[in-house]
Amino acid sequence: MATTRSNKSTNGRLFLMARAGVRALSAIAPPLGDRLAMDLFYRPRRKRLEPEVPDIACHRWRVQTRAGWLTAWDYGSGPTVLLVHGWSGAAAQWSRFVEPLVRAGYNAVALDMPAHGFSDGDRTNLKEFVEAIVDTAQRVRPIRAVVAHSLGATAAILALGRGLRAQRAVLVAPPARDVPGFVHSFAQRLGLTQGQEGRLVARMRRRFGDLEQFDARRVAATLDTPALVFHDVDDAEIPFAEGESLARAWPGARMRPLAGLSHNRPLKDPEVVREALAFIAAPERSRLVSLPSVTVELPRPV
Repeated sequence: MATTRSNKSTNGRLFLMARAGVRALSAIAPPLGDRLAMDLFYRPRRKRLEPEVPDIACHRWRVQTRAGWLTAWDYGSGPTVLLVHGWSGAAAQWSRFVEPLVRAGYNAVALDMPAHGFSDGDRTNLKEFVEAIVDTAQRVRPIRAVVAHSLGATAAILALGRGLRAQRAVLVAPPARDVPGFVHSFAQRLGLTQGQEGRLVARMRRRFGDLEQFDARRVAATLDTPALVFHDVDDAEIPFAEGESLARAWPGARMRPLAGLSHNRPLKDPEVVREALAFIAAPERSRLVSLPSVTVELPRPV
């Protein structure tokens, strides 16, 4: 726990320093301030953590993708369940999922995304996240399910829209923002002006073209893959309403509200793991019903 608090304190100090740097540069040389802000937007915090899965044989390997060389941890045999972490996350976050998946007869593959963990690079973006998923999936087919957290869930949705073949999708705390929405959240944290925010979005349009291609809700509305969405009602990083709106947009998706787990703890929660595994293993003929209304029965806080 002391190490965790120390890391958080260090990250907090670095962020305050970066924010001060952007403000100072923006005052004397606006183009340089914009460039620094864009660099920060694409640069995740790296956690070099290996999954902790005792008594289960692991094969660590490297996979070449359009996003660069990535590191993957491979457990078990059978149809693959691809485990995708979010921004500034790591494959190690899926440790609690691995043993139950292997015992159930699946090949669990946990991937360090570009510029994360032990993978190459120091900057990345949502497009590269999608490429990493699609290209890795080609190496570990057939894909029974993709299980993804936070921005990794956004990337998984986009990957499904671009040809990823998976029989199930499990999403934990998925954002439902378009790219300008992500930039707006970042700009608020960094204290950018509206003008700076607008220039960042313009830079992205020049680089990537039509940004609507990255709108997860639009893509979700076109999918028929059965999906289960977990989201804590008090998630301070990604509001519950975002996961709920994705579930509503996705034909046949099921929404599973959580309480008392915030943004990251669902990945360690035994009940979340159990329900996700049951959903992944459900027969093909088992179809889900779309959410009929805004009203959902919330769990009791734990």
